[in-house]
Amino acid sequence: MPDTTPLAVCFGEGMVALVAATAGPLEDCRTFHRSLAGAEWNTAIALASAGIRASVLSRVGDDGFGRFLTAELREHGVYDSAVEVDDDAPTGLYVKELSARDDGAVDGTMHYYRAGSAAAALSPQTLTTPLASALLTEAALVHTSGITPALSISALAAQEALFAQRHSDRLLSFDLNWRPALWRGREADGKRIVSDFAGRADIVFCTRPDAEAVFGTSDPQQLRALFPGPRYLLITDSRGAVAFDGTEIAESDALDAPVVETIGAGDAFAAGFLAGVLTGLSLTGSLARGHRIATRALVSTRDHVD
Repeated sequence: MPDTTPLAVCFGEGMVALVAATAGPLEDCRTFHRSLAGAEWNTAIALASAGIRASVLSRVGDDGFGRFLTAELREHGVYDSAVEVDDDAPTGLYVKELSARDDGAVDGTMHYYRAGSAAAALSPQTLTTPLASALLTEAALVHTSGITPALSISALAAQEALFAQRHSDRLLSFDLNWRPALWRGREADGKRIVSDFAGRADIVFCTRPDAEAVFGTSDPQQLRALFPGPRYLLITDSRGAVAFDGTEIAESDALDAPVVETIGAGDAFAAGFLAGVLTGLSLTGSLARGHRIATRALVSTRDHVD
């Protein structure tokens, strides 16, 4: 029998993360652990762990790092058939520097090496290959973020094309993921672009710091007034989340769980909430599922759940 589980397609750049094995300045670190990274790829892996069929739509280089990333997708049950391989451009990567905290956890600082990556060449044509078209036609949900349009002019055009392909039976999810370093020198354009995408999505995620930086407020009611269009609007921070479903509002506290490092927890939370929506949970039930999956991203220095 055919698998009737909802299909979610995640569109954005995957990267290799080289995570310092010990806390301290990079110049003092001799050993790094390799892992998969990239907001949309993290979300795809967490969606698959929640029982949702998940696929990534992206590009990697024809190199060892690219092959590692697609193998990781398959290992975690995520379809990689629509990940194009670029013969010339490399797979993007970043180095995560760790700083020890007094509470025993660590803070991660990312140093990106992604300029000119294979994913920077994402374009509207990426969406029109037979494999990509088939996935997008079947998808119950497409998830992307504010990172993708910052990568290049062609990647911005690809995300515009994705938003233009609206279907009444397909949800469009957008995570603000404001990255000022990617918009350096064009911050005003970046804020306008990501605000436009947020206003056109069905589901919007943003952290309070990102909302404050981009929209000038982190107050949930003010944000709802600014963005009345999306059915679901979620505002998060380390303490919990406020979620809107139309006019319904729900608040929930983050679960008390051990924390090693927080990067990637937002992607896992988004995946849990999206899995709840796709399987018919209530607003509070979807929030609870988001928090449960987020805790799994907090227990290691990797960006994704295992």
